[in-house]
Amino acid sequence: MVVYTNHVQLLAHSTEELNFVLLECTAAFNIDLKQLLVDKPCVIGDYPLEDQMLIKENIGGNDFIVYTKDNKVLIVKTSDEPNLNFQSSTSSYAIEFKNFSDLISFKQTGETSFSLFNHKGVYLFSIHDIVTQQAPEYIYPIDLGLTTLDHRFLIVGRVRYKKYYTFLIFDLFKRELITKNVVFEIVLNEANLEYNLVGPDLLHIASGTDQITVNFTKISARGKKIFEFYELENYRQLHLLGYILINNEKYFLHNRSSGVFFTRGNAAKVTGYRSNMKLRFFGKHLYIFGRSTHYAYKANEKYDYLYIGEQGKPISQFNRPLKVRLFRRYGYFKIPVAALREKQGEAMNIFLGNDKTPLHTLKLKQGRRKAGMITFKKFDSQAAIISTSSYNTVSSTITSETEELKLSRRLAKKMAAFKNGKLVMWIIRILFELIGRMPKKQKLVIFESFHAKQFSDNPRAIYEYMKEHHPDYQLLWSINSQVEALFKGFEVPYVRRFTIRWFMTFPRAKYWVNNVRLPSWMPKPQETIFVQTWHGTPLKKLGIDIEEIHMPGTKTSTYKKNFVIESSKWDYLVSPNAYSTEIFKRAFHFKGRVIESGYPRNDVLSNASSEAIAQIRKNLGIPDNKKIMLYAPTWRDNEFYQKGKYKFQFQFDLDKWKKEFGDDWVLLSRMHYLIAENFDFSAHAGTVYDVSAYPDIRDLYLVSDMMITDYSSVFFDYAILNRPIIFFMYDLEKYQNELRGFYINIEEDAPGPIVQTEEELFQAMNELMHANVQLDPKFKVFRNKFASLEDGHATERVVKSFLE
Repeated sequence: MVVYTNHVQLLAHSTEELNFVLLECTAAFNIDLKQLLVDKPCVIGDYPLEDQMLIKENIGGNDFIVYTKDNKVLIVKTSDEPNLNFQSSTSSYAIEFKNFSDLISFKQTGETSFSLFNHKGVYLFSIHDIVTQQAPEYIYPIDLGLTTLDHRFLIVGRVRYKKYYTFLIFDLFKRELITKNVVFEIVLNEANLEYNLVGPDLLHIASGTDQITVNFTKISARGKKIFEFYELENYRQLHLLGYILINNEKYFLHNRSSGVFFTRGNAAKVTGYRSNMKLRFFGKHLYIFGRSTHYAYKANEKYDYLYIGEQGKPISQFNRPLKVRLFRRYGYFKIPVAALREKQGEAMNIFLGNDKTPLHTLKLKQGRRKAGMITFKKFDSQAAIISTSSYNTVSSTITSETEELKLSRRLAKKMAAFKNGKLVMWIIRILFELIGRMPKKQKLVIFESFHAKQFSDNPRAIYEYMKEHHPDYQLLWSINSQVEALFKGFEVPYVRRFTIRWFMTFPRAKYWVNNVRLPSWMPKPQETIFVQTWHGTPLKKLGIDIEEIHMPGTKTSTYKKNFVIESSKWDYLVSPNAYSTEIFKRAFHFKGRVIESGYPRNDVLSNASSEAIAQIRKNLGIPDNKKIMLYAPTWRDNEFYQKGKYKFQFQFDLDKWKKEFGDDWVLLSRMHYLIAENFDFSAHAGTVYDVSAYPDIRDLYLVSDMMITDYSSVFFDYAILNRPIIFFMYDLEKYQNELRGFYINIEEDAPGPIVQTEEELFQAMNELMHANVQLDPKFKVFRNKFASLEDGHATERVVKSFLE
């Protein structure tokens, strides 16, 4: 008998009747259980109480449930798991409470919520949703009044909703009540065993007199024998007795020759899976053929069913044409293309299992072949693509984007893969190094900006200065072929990266000027002078100062090692201020010469004329009567599509912004160069401008009247102009504590307000529209610390330093 609430006082119960009293109710309820029909609720009285479950009793395989609904008391008899859809739509009343102590009582308050009371009926706390509790453990400083226990911890109760369990544990020493959450699901029960979760780490397994309690947290991938070979003898002909999920970990109960084992983890190892298979499309079918077998005890020919994904029904069975001992391991799967078409969307792994459930992924014999597409089949306007991973597992994808499957595209991809192969890269490195030993071109300076994709930043400022003041030098830009039109438009001399001319030119240049890291394979010739200008005053942690890297395909140790190797190639490192110098030396492990000069790119912010600014506005197409807000956020390490391509979503409503500010202002959206989004601002034409592809952000600084940013270092440069800056840091805590961390106390030192919501952002915009930030003492301190060298002559100082 399980009583769910302290409103009930149980008088008596048996297999034929149930007698109880509800508090404050004058009459007792005497119920003849024999008269009840299955799944037919019966009203037995009135009681003014919110809808909830009161009593549950199992008799003869039937559950008898007493509950309240619409101020009525009802009872129902059900033969299956409680399916109480006939009750209030606000609750399915499937929560089960089990008391292990009289110290607490429970009350269900919703479909997946409940409240807890002590033995005196005093409210303790509530769980609002047992399903969505995020943490595996919560601690409540509650004293239940116990003074002595045989053990420090006492399990006082268990709450269950479907596969979600919460155990309530009292800590006698600390006087705390701990809730531990477990997700427990029986996927397969071939031996009809009884599984009962009796603790947050204890599972009771029983079949008649054979039973055991296992601490599943101690179970490893090697497995543990929990029954002897003579126990559970009725199931010795089975291989797999049970398959369960506990907190998304897979556990298998299976036979071996010496007994029954309980094993965590890989089903392929549990079944002894071995495969030597290939696949081909023939006509309207996909054939997967070769050797497939499972060597584990009693496992052979038990897992011959093929699934697409980890749910659903099998779509094929392994056919073994030759039944003789030597060849019975060989055969084929015949899969209709139509069966693949039913599984639309993202790539889904192909699994093997028995006729009830998939167990492990199918593997092919790939040899040295790399992960990727193996074969495909076009049909109508779609295609079925079969791919393999680096672990030789197989997946199926149905796609409507068939353009990439054209022969020319596939050949181009293979050629690109060949070019990026280890052998080719080794040959290129050797050639680059040999050419670099040839006599240097003493007057040749090669420039790159942001991986050869931009004509901007410090390299541009140095180029323009040298063009005017050092005409005897040959100045050449190394560029990515995709931006060739940009450099033609600026009439800048260039050489396309990784062409034969580039290989004959780049290693022989006397000077390299760059603002980011070069490809790791590129060695610096001994007599070459590498000027690293970098591209911003550091706010976020850099290089070896970053505690943990969240970038795709990058390990923290590898990232730091590569950074140190890269910085060892630099001869000069440009720093905008003393603060940056200290950080650069440590974070880059830099041992060369630092040119502490201010940033060359910022000279134009001190020297630009009003005519030049007016021309920039005209080029952007911004009306003269409109003021300009510049929105320039950075990227998030952990939000990405793939390596080098990062996600970004606007966190304020552009329609609301337009309604609030659109009459007098325009918004320039400038995304970081690593952000891959292509935003469509057509609905806001004339109000929102996408300037992410604009060649140089310095021009955008000059024309804007206010900046909105987050963790980007752009505000260090923008402060030179003495204009308002708003910091829209909607994820400040996460970014600061989890992703990067900051060098400065941003909340104290930021030269402008920090806001975290759309409402706060719009309010700050209104407040700063007419503000004079030069009168703000905090802004003055910031500018003096970080921009004191920005006097319009930084480029001159840098060029003199590396040419001397």
